[in-house]
Amino acid sequence: MSHPHRITPETPRVQQTLRPPISKLESLREWAIDGTGLAAAARVRDASGRIALVENSWTNGWFLPGGGVEPDERPSDAARREVREETGLDAAIESPLVVLDQTYVSERDGNEQFSARYVIYSASAEGEIPDSSQLGVTDDEISAARWFETLPEDLHDGDLLRPYL
Repeated sequence: MSHPHRITPETPRVQQTLRPPISKLESLREWAIDGTGLAAAARVRDASGRIALVENSWTNGWFLPGGGVEPDERPSDAARREVREETGLDAAIESPLVVLDQTYVSERDGNEQFSARYVIYSASAEGEIPDSSQLGVTDDEISAARWFETLPEDLHDGDLLRPYL
């Protein structure tokens, strides 16, 4: 029997090239090379179709709640954990919507440094999102989190992600 969270050949895959600043590239290197090199997020909707998004202090725009997959953690479990940490919502994780095959490139010389995968799941949850001071693992991680009726203009990676959300 197929697991509902499993990434199958039918799951859409998109190539993404990222050129983060050198400092960010270095901070991600250990995760990508020695760690899982895998991140998971969720498009969380409630019964009325609203979508839960978060904002953090180090990038512009609104994000899907998500983050790095820990060693020995299934991507779907990581998505559930990250949604709880970043929005306070207890989400039911459903099937994968898209997998981004990411290539990290040096901003300085354009050379490929490492690659990673980013899995975005469909998910559902109900409830209120608490004040941002109660969210995230560290105090300054999440600067805002809220429900949106429609996807905002300033959705991070919006051009890439909109077709799948």
